[in-house]
Amino acid sequence: MSRPFILILLIAIFLISCGWYQLDFQNYVRQLLHTCLVTTNHEEPSTRESVPPSPPPKTKLQVEVDAMFDQIQKLIPNSTFMHFNQTTSGRNSVAFIVQARKTYCIGEELVVQLDMFDYLGKKKTYGGDFIRPRLYSGELGASVSGIVKDLMNGSYHVHFPLYWSGKAKVNILLFYPSEGVAALWRSRHSSQGFIGFQGKFEKFGAVAVTNCNFKLTEEDGKEICEYRDATSEEVFYCYKAPNFTCESLNEMRGYDRLASYLTPSESQIFQRSNIAVEIAGNIPTITVTRCRASTEEPKPKCKTGMGSPFPSGYFYNYTWNPTYCNMTSYKTGGDFMRCLQGKKLYLIGDSTLRQFMMHFTEGIQIVKYFRYHLRGWTSWALTLEAMNMEKDIYVSYKRHGFPLDHASFYYFKEDLYTSQQIDRHAGGKDTIIVVTMGQHFRQFPLKIFIQRAINIRRAVERLLLRSPDTKVIIKTENTREITAAVEKRGDFHGYTQYLVLREVFQGINVGFVDAWDMTVASATAAVHPPGYTFASIMSLTFTFAC
Repeated sequence: MSRPFILILLIAIFLISCGWYQLDFQNYVRQLLHTCLVTTNHEEPSTRESVPPSPPPKTKLQVEVDAMFDQIQKLIPNSTFMHFNQTTSGRNSVAFIVQARKTYCIGEELVVQLDMFDYLGKKKTYGGDFIRPRLYSGELGASVSGIVKDLMNGSYHVHFPLYWSGKAKVNILLFYPSEGVAALWRSRHSSQGFIGFQGKFEKFGAVAVTNCNFKLTEEDGKEICEYRDATSEEVFYCYKAPNFTCESLNEMRGYDRLASYLTPSESQIFQRSNIAVEIAGNIPTITVTRCRASTEEPKPKCKTGMGSPFPSGYFYNYTWNPTYCNMTSYKTGGDFMRCLQGKKLYLIGDSTLRQFMMHFTEGIQIVKYFRYHLRGWTSWALTLEAMNMEKDIYVSYKRHGFPLDHASFYYFKEDLYTSQQIDRHAGGKDTIIVVTMGQHFRQFPLKIFIQRAINIRRAVERLLLRSPDTKVIIKTENTREITAAVEKRGDFHGYTQYLVLREVFQGINVGFVDAWDMTVASATAAVHPPGYTFASIMSLTFTFAC
């Protein structure tokens, strides 16, 4: 084959190939140009505002916390404060017995109606007042809480179950009007809390102090240390001290921020003369008799897992009588030693459980402190241990962890949340764990308390799965001094927390000590209940334990 022929053949093949791929080539170029043009024409201007990232989905815990919070919030009145004179006045309000009779029978109910009026003498047309009722007999050492039914029209029915024969008097206090309740709820959720915190960082003898809290705002030049527990989702923050590591945080203290979120007019509601005012009325002393032979079935001994109704009991002869079970009365050191011999008792909470430790060591003296040589409330936040070597009794008191309303620096490294402490216990038939919380949470938004309560319940459930013989007792918080700062530590905040605990621990195999009900019934106004009220709290606790 000649050379010219081969050359002509190659040229022909090239031309045929170009024709064959021409369409695909053109389409490729056309698509490339189109893509470039579209990208250019739709390029966003550099001044476009960035779209904030969507928040991460809520965890199961956060969903449960929010649901519980919403449940409590529905109970809060939507009362708009206009003027002090238009708020509920306890002195102008009236109380009277519905369908009054000469005598009443044990087992019946006494119903008292309240009609609420403002300071101008005008009938209120809506409810939401914070009312505390009790029926009592000083001669018999008897008392019981009442059940308030809000008729939502400015009137209430208060139901008193009649448990004893003899005389009884009605005592109903208006603690805060509905306008005050709404203001306290708003105030509580207007900040991170009325208590601020300072953390002390230490390294090789050097010390630095910075601010800490559940949330911190970013500030120029300041790093933030995060202290998070992954299991409980509990978290707080401290500003990092320069030249210190986050791990060198060693001590913590609380301080009063001296903040208020009430208006001057709202503050007038909470002057002492306007708090806990008795609602007047022509209510005579009533007479209760045993009208028929008792047909009551015998009650079982109080044990863990029993539901606690409201009222959960009543005082008679200055002793608590649960309505649903029989309580053993613990009075002497011998009574408690028979219960605690061979056992380990862990008290986790606040100073109302430190009161238990003081009773054992300084009161009935059944155990002796280990490496603690002080008395009374001195250094109350310390972890304490006490023992009786002969009877093989071990008692421990430990605070519930952050937050703690304590003005002096305390050793922070030994702090654990209550749920963490419970998780570290093996449990067993000779282990008793008593838990309380409340007084140190009143200064903070309610969700913080709700989350802590749910985490404790989860830890208790884990404990009872691996060690079902462990005795766990939940003690609610109790009422406190009427003179306590209402916005920060008032009993309305405690009441909402009490409702949370009742709900969270339903259906759990724990003993539920309703210290709130006890202190309302006995009209105790002390953060550390005295006398027969404290004795009954102790007796019910250790009836569940033993």
